Amino acid sequence: MSRYHRLPYPSFPSTRRASPAAGSGPNRPAFTVIELIICMGVVAILCGILLPSVRATRQAAQRVSCASGMRQIGVGLSMYANTNSDRICRSVNAEGSTPQRQELMAVRLRNGVASAGPNGWDGLGLLVAGGYLDRCECLYCSSHHGEHPSERYADDFARQSVGASVYGNYQYSGHVGPRTSDGRPGDAITMDAGRGVLLLTDGLRTRSDFNHGIGLNRMMGDLSVEFWYDTQDSVRMRLPELPVLATVENCATYETIWAQLGGAEAQP
Repeated sequence: MSRYHRLPYPSFPSTRRASPAAGSGPNRPAFTVIELIICMGVVAILCGILLPSVRATRQAAQRVSCASGMRQIGVGLSMYANTNSDRICRSVNAEGSTPQRQELMAVRLRNGVASAGPNGWDGLGLLVAGGYLDRCECLYCSSHHGEHPSERYADDFARQSVGASVYGNYQYSGHVGPRTSDGRPGDAITMDAGRGVLLLTDGLRTRSDFNHGIGLNRMMGDLSVEFWYDTQDSVRMRLPELPVLATVENCATYETIWAQLGGAEAQP
């Protein structure tokens, strides 16, 4: 045996770089600017396609919610009529030689104004005061974008009296119909009037009270609720931007609008 031990052959690290695992390490592939622009363009196109559908679905859901609130009011009117000789809620704004139809969104009148009920309750507000509506929330539409959200009047419903009128989001017919062509007062509205009488619509006091933009929900005397399309903005554009005084001309305009909404058939 040789007295010299054979030393192992020295091993040197390989000069060939090991391939990194896919998707990791400093050499992983990256997006190019062109690829990023293409991805962003695809996302933008998809958003452009989907957003109108989402918006239309939300608007349809809000119209259904609004109609549901109207039906609750209709049930309250029916209960009120059963205990008041078939008459619906009185409103002082529907009386007189120049009925103030533009003010029939009011459910309570300010202090010092003669009213149909105690503590200023008037019109649809009598349903709340008399316990015919369990909750006052149904007097407000989820689509409302004007100056009369439910939050604004939350405290006024609990007070004995209020310093300013309280408005809901729905336009009430009042207890008498429009004046006749020769100027005589309209007939009293009763719950047996049937489909020929318009009882309730979305707000018409100002243009911002026109809740749904393309049209409005309306409730007829038989308590049916349907959506009426304002196809040519024939109603919305005739409404004032701000509340108007109860002049003869303004009252006549509201009478005409109310007659139009009550006579035309709702479109599908």
